[in-house]
Amino acid sequence: MPTLPAPITAAPDKDELAGRLAQVRALMKEKGLDYYVAFDPVNIYYLTNFANNVHERPFIMVIAASGTPVMLCPLLESSHVKTRARCDLAYVTYYEFPSPTGQNWFDLYKTLIPAKAKVGIESALPAGIAAQTPGTYVIEDIIDDVRLVKTAYEIGRTVHACSVINEGHRKLLEVTRPGGLEVLIYGEVVRLMMGKVLGEIQDANLIACKFVGAVWPPSISHDPHLVPTPLTAMEQGGPHVSIVTSQVNGYGVEVERTFFLGSVPDHARKPFETMMRAREKAYSLVKPGAVLEEIDRQTRQVIIDAGYEKYILHRTGHGLGITGHEAPYVALGDTRTLEEGMLISIEPGIYIPGQGGYRHSDTVLVTADGYARLTDAPDSLEALTIAV
Repeated sequence: MPTLPAPITAAPDKDELAGRLAQVRALMKEKGLDYYVAFDPVNIYYLTNFANNVHERPFIMVIAASGTPVMLCPLLESSHVKTRARCDLAYVTYYEFPSPTGQNWFDLYKTLIPAKAKVGIESALPAGIAAQTPGTYVIEDIIDDVRLVKTAYEIGRTVHACSVINEGHRKLLEVTRPGGLEVLIYGEVVRLMMGKVLGEIQDANLIACKFVGAVWPPSISHDPHLVPTPLTAMEQGGPHVSIVTSQVNGYGVEVERTFFLGSVPDHARKPFETMMRAREKAYSLVKPGAVLEEIDRQTRQVIIDAGYEKYILHRTGHGLGITGHEAPYVALGDTRTLEEGMLISIEPGIYIPGQGGYRHSDTVLVTADGYARLTDAPDSLEALTIAV
């Protein structure tokens, strides 16, 4: 097991954020851009430590090739930005939306970029803002590219976030019993995780925090994105599938397990064992230089060879960082290679209607010579068969 950075709970300092901005500007120079415009709240958070929700009053960050980035924001929110941002920003504020002619956000926005500039914009930038962007714009997801490889600081934050969900998952297995209701399990697990975060990060930003602790019982676990109702009851046997995820003050992580209450039905043994073999295959391929789609292809083949091809519903994994789902993707079609410092999930699954779903998921760090699992939960069928 490689030595990991210690857990970190502190907000990023100016040097950390300056390093991220420098990487963005290096890509701007490479692509010949004079300016870059960020609107996605995730990307603004990544560069500033300020989190916001999208509404009719836009926040727009304008980054020139040099100098201090500009935050165009509502006057109402300017003190909010200044309180949370940990980097140098110049502020341009508009009073309200809508405003009288000449005072709207788009009137001020047009003054921030020269008419002859070459401007990079995010693919997620709303069409209405793109239409108001001066100069000639091209779509370039530069910030998303910079986010692919994590710094030591980000890994430390993720190590801490995983300590939160590790405790949450232990609580989930402790309280889940036949007849137990989803709402009660959710309440116990989320209360524990939120309490841990608020006890360890007194200035946590609740806009950048989310907590989920839920179980899909066997009657619905074949449908991984079906949301259980609050009164969904747990069942004897299994497969049950746990989902414990958090965004811990801005860092998304997950841990999931297939488990059984009391006994394991005979029909569940082969798909569980197949899922475990597919998982082992995926882990055997995780290292710097591995092609993402090749990991998915070989992992899927284990499931296909066992006769379960039609029960594969999703990719082998996805990236993690300041969201719970982001690039890179351990999926057919992603031809990028793994790099040291990337964070991914490994979660091949099998979903059989009438029987249930089979999936373990962990938060995984790509290291210099392989990987390190940052989440900690039981793995084996024996350990995941809970006496009731």
